[in-house]
Amino acid sequence: MLETAEIGVPCPKCGHKTTKTIAWIKAHDNFACSGCGATIVMEANELVAGIQKAEQSLAKLRKSLGQFGKRR
Repeated sequence: MLETAEIGVPCPKCGHKTTKTIAWIKAHDNFACSGCGATIVMEANELVAGIQKAEQSLAKLRKSLGQFGKRR
């Protein structure tokens, strides 16, 4: 669900922010900064765990919203 969402990843060396999709970040663990060329290594495992929690929360919200206004 969040695969196409974009995240700005700042370079720890120069501060330039590069935008990547969550799907791209899940598939790659590093990339070259487009500002200075430094290699940026990402902790994808932590990001993926956070994304999974967010997706679970959104699924629960959708389910709750689907029940909104229905009589029991």
